[in-house]
Amino acid sequence: TIQDSLFGPALLMRRLFLCLCLLVALLCHVDSMCAAKICTRHVHFNNAGASPSPPQVLDATIEHMRLESEVGAYRAAELASDKVDRVYTSVAQLIGAGYSNIDGSGYNPRDEIALTESATVSWTRVFYSMLETKERELISRYHQKEMIILVSEAEYAANCVAAVKFARDHTQLSDVKWRVVGIPSSVITKGTTRISTGMVDLDSLQSILDGKVDDINPASIAMICITHIPTNCHIVNPVTEIGNMIHDFNTKDQINGALPNIFYLVDACQSVGQLVIDVKAMKCHAAAATGRKYLRGPRGTGFLYVQKGIANALQPSHIDHAAAPVVRVMTQQPNQGVCVGLEEENEYGLLHSYQPGAARFEFWEANIAARLGLGAAIDVSLAIGMGKIENLCSTYGEMLRKRLAAIDRVNVYHFNDHDQHKCGIVTFWCNGIEPSTIKEKLQNGRQSDGCCFYLSIVPATSTPLDSSRTGLGMKQLLRASLSYFNTEDEIVLFCKALQSILHSAA
Repeated sequence: TIQDSLFGPALLMRRLFLCLCLLVALLCHVDSMCAAKICTRHVHFNNAGASPSPPQVLDATIEHMRLESEVGAYRAAELASDKVDRVYTSVAQLIGAGYSNIDGSGYNPRDEIALTESATVSWTRVFYSMLETKERELISRYHQKEMIILVSEAEYAANCVAAVKFARDHTQLSDVKWRVVGIPSSVITKGTTRISTGMVDLDSLQSILDGKVDDINPASIAMICITHIPTNCHIVNPVTEIGNMIHDFNTKDQINGALPNIFYLVDACQSVGQLVIDVKAMKCHAAAATGRKYLRGPRGTGFLYVQKGIANALQPSHIDHAAAPVVRVMTQQPNQGVCVGLEEENEYGLLHSYQPGAARFEFWEANIAARLGLGAAIDVSLAIGMGKIENLCSTYGEMLRKRLAAIDRVNVYHFNDHDQHKCGIVTFWCNGIEPSTIKEKLQNGRQSDGCCFYLSIVPATSTPLDSSRTGLGMKQLLRASLSYFNTEDEIVLFCKALQSILHSAA
C-alpha cells in the first residue's frame, strides 16, 4: 500500500541512519571545541627545533619591515647599516671571536663573521670551499692521491650527505680518491655490555693522528668535522680537546703553504645559544650556527665563523658579485660578434676579486629585518649571560632525564652517568607505543589540565652514523629540548602527563 511504501521498514532504517550520522557529526564538533578549549597553556619543549622569540626580536624585525614599507628595502637597508654592523659585533662577542692586528688597528668582525640563512647554508658553503681549495693545493703541489674527511658519529645527516656526495663526485672527476671515515665514539661497560656514549673517543682520534690506525694515513686527512651537540641526544662533544689535538698535529707537521694540513669545522647549530662558546679556545678554523634554535632568533637566519687568515686563503665554491665584485670590464675583442673567452685570465677575460675575510661567503640578497631580529636575540642572551643560560639548560635537561629514567617503559637515549658535560636536549622512546601517538597526546592538553607540551620527533636518519652504532635502526625518538625559560614545574607536569598516557595505553 501507499502507507507501507511511505512508512515501511526500509524508510525507517534510512531515517535512523541519517539521525545517527547527525549525532556523530555533532559529537565530533563538540569534541573538537573541547579540545581547542582544553589547551590553555603552551609549554615549549622544542627549543632544539625552533624556540619562541622574545619580544625584543619581534620588535626589531617589525620595526625594520615598517621602514621597508615606507622607503623601500634598499633605502631601509642603508638607513639600518649601523644596526646591521652591530649584529656582526654581537655575533663575535657571543662566540668569542677576535684577533690582534700587528699594526694595532681594531678588530673588524666582518673579517671572520658572515651572516647567512641557516647553519646548513653556513656549513656547506665553507665545507665545499675548504675542500676544493685544499684539493687544488695538494694536487698541484704535492700530487696527493688520497684524501680523507673524518666525521664524528654524532654528525648531522645534512653534513654526512654533503661529505659523501663530495667524496663520490670528486673521486670520479679527479685522480684523487676521497674517503669519508667516522671517528669512533667512546664506549662504557654495563655488566657484560659495551655501550656507545655517542661522543668522540679522544684516544681513538689521537691514534688516527699518530698513524696507528690501519688504512688511514694522517697525511691524507683533509678535514675533521665535529658536531658539537647532535640533534638526537644530550651529549656534548669535546670540541676544545679535539681542537688542541688538531692544532698540535698541524703545528708539528705543517706543510709549507697558506693552509693548515687538516681543516677543523665545527657544527655549533645546537650549542650556540645554549652553551658558552669560545671559538678561539676551540681552535676551530670555522663554525656554523643557526638563529632559530636556542638563540630564539627568527627562522631563516644563521651565521658562519671563519678564522680571518683561513677565510682570505679560501676560494668559495659559490659566489655572486657581492662576494666577488667585478674589478675589470673586458677589453673589446677584435673582429668578434659575440663575447667569448670570458673565463680566460687575459685582457679579454672578466676579472673579479674576492671580498676580504668572511664577507666572501655572503651574497647580495639578504633579509635585513631577520638579521636585525637575530642581533636582538643575541643581545638578549648576552644580557642574561651565557653562563647562566648554560647552567639552567644543563640543570633542566638532567632533571628531566633522571625523572624519565625512573618511569616504567621509558628508555632515555644515551643515558649514562659518565657524561661530564650535558645539555638541555633529552631524547627517549617508550615501549609499546609509537612516538607520534605520545607526541599528539602530550600536545592536546588532555593529560595535564590544559598544559599542551610541544616537543618533536627525531628520526634515526637524522644522525645515521650514531643510529647505526647504537643499534637504534630506524627507530624514532621523542625529543624534549629545554631552555632557560622553562621551569621545574613544567618538567614535573610533563612527566605526570607521560605517565598518564602510558597507564592508559597499558
